[in-house]
Amino acid sequence: MSNPTPWRMLALAVCGVTLVACTGDDGDDTANPYCPPSLTAGEDLALTLGEFATLSLLEVGYAAGCLQGIAFEIQWRFDSVPPGSLVDETALSDNNAATATETQFLPDTVGSYVVSVQACDEQACSETDVIVVTITHGDAAPVADAGGDVEVQVGERAELDGSGSDDPEGAQLEFLWALTEVPSCSGLDSDSIYNQGSATPTVIPDCEGIFLVSLVVSDGLQWSNPDYATIHAVTGNRAPIADAGDALAVPPCDGQVAQLDGFGSYDPDGDEISYEWSLLSAPADSGTSDASFDDPTLANPSFTWDEAGDYTFQLQVFDGEFWSAPDLVTWEMVGLDRNKRPVANAGEDETVSMSVTCSSSDYVWTCDDCEAQDFDLDGSGSYDPDGDEVRFNWSEAAGELIIDAPYSARTTAWTPVVAGDFGETNYSWEATLDVSDCDKSDYDTVTLTFSCTGSN
Repeated sequence: MSNPTPWRMLALAVCGVTLVACTGDDGDDTANPYCPPSLTAGEDLALTLGEFATLSLLEVGYAAGCLQGIAFEIQWRFDSVPPGSLVDETALSDNNAATATETQFLPDTVGSYVVSVQACDEQACSETDVIVVTITHGDAAPVADAGGDVEVQVGERAELDGSGSDDPEGAQLEFLWALTEVPSCSGLDSDSIYNQGSATPTVIPDCEGIFLVSLVVSDGLQWSNPDYATIHAVTGNRAPIADAGDALAVPPCDGQVAQLDGFGSYDPDGDEISYEWSLLSAPADSGTSDASFDDPTLANPSFTWDEAGDYTFQLQVFDGEFWSAPDLVTWEMVGLDRNKRPVANAGEDETVSMSVTCSSSDYVWTCDDCEAQDFDLDGSGSYDPDGDEVRFNWSEAAGELIIDAPYSARTTAWTPVVAGDFGETNYSWEATLDVSDCDKSDYDTVTLTFSCTGSN
């Protein structure tokens, strides 16, 4: 770092919080020569990854006996960062301000960060001083996560997942997988693991049984404790998996027929499956039963309900040999007594303008007609709080506007041709948008103004 020089320090207690330069000696400073500001940076730092680096100045100001600038700012910058680091000046707190006698950043990788600093006033800058921040891995060992257990058919790829492994200091990890135990019928060993050094290798079991896989990871300094996952290799048929779909609320205006969805069900062996739906529970006053399905053997049967409330359905699937475990889903059927009114939004008021030519004879002005103008009506901001489908209807009470598609959310309205007059004449129409669901409605209006100016 630079050798300190004689200083007249700009301290907060002396010069105020903005660190504006103080005057040199009592009396007339103009007799003193101008000197640029000077500074001395703090010590180099050695930290572990994950710690904030706090950089500070030991001294900053002007040398004694110098004419001082009006004010200065302190400029911190990165001269170099480690390969792979994304840190830049935007990571520095309180940079480029007169108060930035201390700044801070969070390193994102190991290596050396070279940070330079200058103080500049309106005339010149100080010499540059440098702080080197060296970041290393900490002492904490990484943690291996071999992922979940896997079940596959013999001869199929078993995909392992160690991506959940972690290093407390954020170091890049090295992966080492091993087949710790294999069935007596297997000829596999750790060399049989494909993509060995990756987070997601694969193993192809060669016989039926349990294969025990271990994973250790290294941060370059330490190895983790091992974590384990099993591969269950099977032959023959496996049971299918039922998926009754997501829990849903049926909006009030959707009627009393719900369409279930079991298409997420599957067989791990790729066998064709059949479906069996049943009703497990319904509201107390409901008269529904399994007979309320149109066909419970479909993947997506329709169910006719009669009372608002919660209905719980069960789905099982069959591959010709095994039934799946049951999967349950609950639907809320919302009655009209809870229906909310839709909200109409006819958009913003609009104005269009045009000019026409006028002529005078015997002090009487004759002007061309003001031609028809078009306005874009937009009611797409309308909505229904229940999610019901809404219907649109645009109208204009006087019947003077021609509305191109009155039942669309967006449409065009045409004004009539109006007589021109000398000077500015404004014509206004109010278009009304009605929106409705199956039970309730709402309306909103928009004002359409046509300004026609006649001139000679």
